[in-house]
Amino acid sequence: MSDIPENWKTLNVARDLRIRGSYPQDLRIKRIHNSANIYAQYLPSKEDDPREFQGRCQNGKGKRLVIQESMNTSDILEAAKRSVKWVQSKQKELRLIQDEQLGITSNTLEKYWNIYFQKTSKTRQTKRNYKRWEREEILKWSAAEYGISNQPFSHKSVDLISRSDFEDYFSLLERRSKKSNGSSGSGMKGQQKTLINKLLAIAENDFIGHRFPSFPPINKDKKQVQHFTIDQWKLLLRTVFELGNGKEGKVRTQKQYQSLGYNPNNRQCERNWVDLYHALQLEWFFYLRAEDMCRLKSEWFTRKDSGSWICFLETTKKDRELHQTTHYRRDADSYLKRIIGSKPTGYMIFPHMNRPVDNEGESGVLLNLNFLLKIAIEKCLPDFPKSQRKWTTIRHTAFRLTLEDMPELGVQPDINSFADNGHTSPQQLRATYLRYMDAEQTASRARKKIQPTPNVRFGGKIKSLDEVEDVN
Repeated sequence: MSDIPENWKTLNVARDLRIRGSYPQDLRIKRIHNSANIYAQYLPSKEDDPREFQGRCQNGKGKRLVIQESMNTSDILEAAKRSVKWVQSKQKELRLIQDEQLGITSNTLEKYWNIYFQKTSKTRQTKRNYKRWEREEILKWSAAEYGISNQPFSHKSVDLISRSDFEDYFSLLERRSKKSNGSSGSGMKGQQKTLINKLLAIAENDFIGHRFPSFPPINKDKKQVQHFTIDQWKLLLRTVFELGNGKEGKVRTQKQYQSLGYNPNNRQCERNWVDLYHALQLEWFFYLRAEDMCRLKSEWFTRKDSGSWICFLETTKKDRELHQTTHYRRDADSYLKRIIGSKPTGYMIFPHMNRPVDNEGESGVLLNLNFLLKIAIEKCLPDFPKSQRKWTTIRHTAFRLTLEDMPELGVQPDINSFADNGHTSPQQLRATYLRYMDAEQTASRARKKIQPTPNVRFGGKIKSLDEVEDVN
C-alpha cells in the first residue's frame, strides 16, 4: 500500500491492490468529488450485460456505461475487499436477469459436472488411486478461490460462456501461481481446461451444433529439470549410507534387515535410512516413477540366467497395463540380490508401513522418502536448490547420467527402446534432457575451437585502429 500515491483517483483492484478472489479484471475503485466514500465500478462484457442496449446510453447509440456503487468506506483496502463481494453479487444479479430474459436456468456447468463425476466415479472405483483421483477432481471443481464452480461463468447457461470468461479465469490462475511459486500456472491451466472441456463435451448433447469458445493458448513453463552430477550422486549415496550407521553394507538377509534399529515414532531410524538407500539404488537402475516406490514388491523382480533383472510393474501411470523394465547398468545384479535377499517378499520400501488396500499412494511412503532425502541433501549438498530436493530429481538423475554415459541412447533407434524401458517417450527425453545436453556439448566444442580474445595494450590516446598494439 505504501507505493500508492496520495493523490490517486482510480485503482485497479487486481493489478494495483492484488486482492485475492474471482472477479472481473477491470474492477476498480474510484474517488468521487465531494464524497468521503470510495466507489467501486466495473463494466460487464457485452454478452453478460442484460441492461437495455447492453448498457449503452443515448438509446444504444452512445458509449457503454459502467456500473457503480459506493463502498461506504474511505479506507482503500477495505473498499477493495468490499468491491470484490459487491461485484460478485452484482454479477449474480445480472445473471438472474439474463437467465430470466432468455428463459434459461438449468444448463450450467454444474449440471454437466454432476453427470461427469457420477459416471466417471463408477468406472474408476475399482481402479488404483481412486481416492486420489476423486480428491483432485473435487478440488478442481470446488476449491475456494480457483475452483471452476466458484467462477462467474459456471453459473451461466453453457451456451452463453464466452472466450473472455476463459481469459479472466486464466488470469486468475496465473496470478495465483505467480504469487505462490512464481510460475505462469501452465500446469493448473491445463488441468482446469481439460476438466471444463470434458463438461462441455457432455453439454454438446443439449446444444447440438453450438460452437463453444476456445481457451487462450497455454505457454508452458520451460525450465531445465534439476539433476545430480555423478560426483554429487556418489556423495549423496555415501551420506545416506553413513546416516544409517553403515548398516546397509551388513544387510543381506531378512533376519539382518529386521534386526535394524526401528522406532515408529522416529523417521530417522536405521531401518528407514537403509530403505532410503535401497530406494535410491532401485531408482538408479530402473528409472521408476515416484508413485511406484510405495507399491514396489520383491515378487515383481525376476533374475535371468545371464544375471540381468527384469521388473514387471503391475500397473503404471494412468492405469496402463503391465509394464516390463530392465536395468542398463551392469552392476545392478549385486545390489538387487542384496536388496531382495533382505526383503524376499512383499513391499521393498518401508515394508513396515501400512498401505490402504488398493491405494498404496495414500500410505505416506513417498512423504517419508522425501523427508529423509531432504535431510541427506541438506547434510551433503547444502547449496542444492531446496525446491528440487524431491524424489523426481532422483529419476531425472538416473535418466540424465545414463544418457551422459551412453549418448547413443539418445538417438534412433535406441532412443525408442530406452524411453519405453523407462516409462516415458522419446519426445520427453529430448525435451527434458537431450536439448540441454546438446547445448552444453555445443558450447564446450566451441570453446575448444574458437580463437581466444586478442589481448591488446593501449598506449595513450587512440586515434585509429592501426594504433592498437597486439601483444599476443
